[in-house]
Amino acid sequence: MSNHRNMDSLRPFFEPGSVAVIGASRTAGKGGYNIVENLLRLGYPGKIYPINPRAKHILGLAAYRELKDTPETPELALIVLPPSLVLESLEECVARGIRAVIIESAGFGEMDESGARLEKRIAGVAERAEIRIMGPNSVGTVNPEIHFDASLGRLNKLFLPEGDISQGPVGFIGQTGLFTGVYLPLINSEIGISKIASLGNKCDVDESDMLEYFGEDPWTKFIAMYLESIKDGQRFLGLSRRIVREKPIIILKSAVTEGGARASATHTGSVAGEDRVYDAAFRQSGIIRVVSFDQLWDVARAFVYAPLPQGNRVAIINLAGSGCVTAVDVCVRNGLKIADLSPATRAKIKTVYPDWWQVRSPVDVWTAVEASGFEATYTTVIRAVLEDSGVDAVVVIMAAVDWTPGKDVPGLFTDIKRDFPHKPIMAVSPLGDRGIYLKMCRGFQKIGIPSYTSDENAITSLAALCRYQQYLLQTD
Repeated sequence: MSNHRNMDSLRPFFEPGSVAVIGASRTAGKGGYNIVENLLRLGYPGKIYPINPRAKHILGLAAYRELKDTPETPELALIVLPPSLVLESLEECVARGIRAVIIESAGFGEMDESGARLEKRIAGVAERAEIRIMGPNSVGTVNPEIHFDASLGRLNKLFLPEGDISQGPVGFIGQTGLFTGVYLPLINSEIGISKIASLGNKCDVDESDMLEYFGEDPWTKFIAMYLESIKDGQRFLGLSRRIVREKPIIILKSAVTEGGARASATHTGSVAGEDRVYDAAFRQSGIIRVVSFDQLWDVARAFVYAPLPQGNRVAIINLAGSGCVTAVDVCVRNGLKIADLSPATRAKIKTVYPDWWQVRSPVDVWTAVEASGFEATYTTVIRAVLEDSGVDAVVVIMAAVDWTPGKDVPGLFTDIKRDFPHKPIMAVSPLGDRGIYLKMCRGFQKIGIPSYTSDENAITSLAALCRYQQYLLQTD
């Protein structure tokens, strides 16, 4: 299938002009109710056709007894039915001329052998009828650009009370419903969403299809993925090597242990591959691999808000000497070098310290804060290290406390960020007061500085930026 045809066949999953919800329900809390509610709450502008043989109206919309009764052929069908009814419903979609279907029903290959056989028959329908199927066991797709949310969870009421999904630069692809569920507020407010795709069991549409689609999508600048298996490794890596030069690809590949592989098989019906092979292949293809969901968010946040560093020399500015030591350890483990500050830089820094203090790298600023205050110390030291040609990036470690009553701490960085746009600044505010941390985090993001709760999270994310930049330079 050509790239153009492939992209055109996948478009209805994210940009449908009309949607049929097969299994729409009048009962609040059921998946078939939640999908219709989500579409209405977000203000999806397309036509919505609830299919329910016993209802005349659902949430104010006219309901249809059968799919063939709709006044037009919907561009996308969402199936939310018991597994035993899915195959018959799918055949009705084929007869109606629908070209894209998301099966949100569970109970297939992830359950038992009979479910796997049924899933194989579904895949056979997709191949025979030349239609595209996402799932089964998918939780749908999200596209903020057109206010489209096909997920079956009550995400807007439970996770986004205001019912708003903000458009952003990161596309999320995964064998999980967590992207449209409990993690949605975090990725919505701290990272930004271009599109979300929940793959489910991948009987047809798989991670390579979505990677190719997101690679062509103009709204997606970065790609974050959660994968338990890869169906066609050669195709996936070939696409990755092409796409990664324009769009960073960050992957959490799970099922790396024997126990994790068994759990994966009961989750999405997939089988894990040899982890060392994945690790080497990802590295050779320029893919950034992470080890947890927290790290997936941390690294994605770094790519969204920070420029790529030109090297791996890092200046550490920390509130305590013990923090300087632990930060050095994290840098060494991640292949980063502690910057050797020039005599001129040390002289600039010395101006906020008592005469007896010896400036070292990393920079322990507690004594300077006591002598010159928080604002003067941090602005002086940060500017000094950023002006040093031997520094490629800065990690600034503070604390989530009210350092400057009446003043906004991130606001102190506004001019600094403007004056040094090409050097990454990573802000770290170990939790003191949760409310202050959240306020600081939002403030830093507003001016384009990623914010973290620990030096390890920030440094690991900075190291990912360095690895990506190194890959680009080596493959030019």
